[in-house]
Amino acid sequence: PPKIFNSTQENFAMNTRAITNHISIGGQPNENDLQTLQGKGFRTIINLRDESENDYRASEEREVEGRGLNYSSIPISPELLDDMAMQRFANAIDAEDAPPVYIHCAGGGRAGVLTLIYLAVENGWSLLETEATGKELGLVPASDSPYRTFYEDYIRRHSAGERS
Repeated sequence: PPKIFNSTQENFAMNTRAITNHISIGGQPNENDLQTLQGKGFRTIINLRDESENDYRASEEREVEGRGLNYSSIPISPELLDDMAMQRFANAIDAEDAPPVYIHCAGGGRAGVLTLIYLAVENGWSLLETEATGKELGLVPASDSPYRTFYEDYIRRHSAGERS
C-alpha cells in the first residue's frame, strides 16, 4: 500500500495532511515535493489553483505527467465553484487509476473545503454530520468564507444524508 502522510510524518508542502487513506491535501508542491509525493505512492495530483493567482506554477502539469502521474487542473475561485466543477473534482478522485490523490491549492483551504463536500456526498452525511466531521478535520469553511454558501447548498442538494 502507498505510504500516506500522517501527523507524525514530514510536511513537505505547506499544510500537507492526510484526510483519508486515499486523499491528502495541502499547498502548492514544488518539483522536489512532486518527487516526494511520487515516492510515497501518490498517483494523481489535483490542482485547484487558477492561472491568475500569484506564484501559479504553469510547469506543474508537464512536471507531474513527466513523472507518469495523473494530473487534473480544476481552477476554483468563488466565481468558478459550481456543480460542474464539483463533478469534475469527484470524477478526478474517483477515476479507476487515481488513488491515492494529492489535492492542492495555494495553502490547502480550497482543497479542504472541496474534499469535505466530496466526502459528505460520498458518505451520505447530513450537513450536521459534515459539520461535525469537518470540525474534527479542520476543514469547515468559516461563516464568512466565500465558499460557505456553496458548501451548505451543495450538501443539501446532493447528499443522501439530507434526504433521509
